[in-house]
Amino acid sequence: MSIADLSLNAMVPASLSKWLSANLASQRTRLLLIMLAATLAAGGLMSLDSIDFAVRGRIAERQYRLVRIEQLESVDTWRQRRNETDPLRVQAESRLWEAETDGLAQANFQSWIIEQAGAAGIGTLDVHTTINSTTNNAMKLRELSAQVSGRFEPESFFRLLQAIADHNRLVTVDRLELQTLPVSHFEMMLGTFLRPARAA
Repeated sequence: MSIADLSLNAMVPASLSKWLSANLASQRTRLLLIMLAATLAAGGLMSLDSIDFAVRGRIAERQYRLVRIEQLESVDTWRQRRNETDPLRVQAESRLWEAETDGLAQANFQSWIIEQAGAAGIGTLDVHTTINSTTNNAMKLRELSAQVSGRFEPESFFRLLQAIADHNRLVTVDRLELQTLPVSHFEMMLGTFLRPARAA
């Protein structure tokens, strides 16, 4: 009996050894298969160890983040930040348009545009206002738009743009088209946001 036989007999149960003897050609082949199985088992254990190490690392990172969040809550950081941003929020909300009804909001916006155009020196003006009823934001703001068109006179038109920019309410120029031939003409889309009317 060789050293290989002793090693094989010590490592392999008797029933399995009989099956191997019946199905495999030589002791050397069996020994190589056993060594291959041992190598695969060792590789599997190393893979499991690597996965376990990665999982432990992720758990430790999440626990660290949780501790940080608890610390933030304990020192009222979020409340402090909210108090710091409240004046900015109030200032931004004060620039929104407001009216008791949609019709009144459209009439006010249209009147303001015509007033600013007249002050800028633009005579005839065509204004059509619309309200987008979709409210997909927390403040339930709706978009109030006005399509404005008229004769293009550079100085008067730029004074109107300056008046729009200087107004204390939020008004944006969403689209602007200028045409010089055959007649000087402008068309622009003004937009703002309409907030719900305050309860009485």
